[in-house]
Amino acid sequence: MASKAFVMQRLRDHKFWVERTAREQGLLLTAIATLVLGVIYFALINPALDGRHYWQQLLPQLRADRAQIQSLAKQLGNASPPPKAVSPKADRARLERSLADAGIKPATLEVSDELVRLRWADVSFNALTNWLVRMQREQAWSVAEASVNAKESVDRVDATVALRWLR
Repeated sequence: MASKAFVMQRLRDHKFWVERTAREQGLLLTAIATLVLGVIYFALINPALDGRHYWQQLLPQLRADRAQIQSLAKQLGNASPPPKAVSPKADRARLERSLADAGIKPATLEVSDELVRLRWADVSFNALTNWLVRMQREQAWSVAEASVNAKESVDRVDATVALRWLR
């Protein structure tokens, strides 16, 4: 409080203030107060009111989204557990059938828990890549390792591929 009184006293003693009439001093004080209130309103109060208005408009949609998520979570909790994943060993017959359908019977086919290794000698590169793409899309196999050597004739390769099951 002492510093406020000191500032007010210095203002009253200032030459500019002393030269003003009482009416001019009142107008200046009114203008300063209006300016300070305007700054406070536009810097603090108006942004808070705008934010409040924004959240009031958004809140019903957020509540509806929350209710929907809770409903989906409840349905998921009541759902039966997913079936156990089939191991690659159990899919050997499907793999051989798929290879026969594509017309690219491998020279060797080794199936383990994690990888399926296939080796071809003199196979069509186009047929091989088409089969690999189809296996990736339809049966969730991905290529873990691949080695391809071109032959002298067009579109013929020797290939070794290791597939990993993504499920």
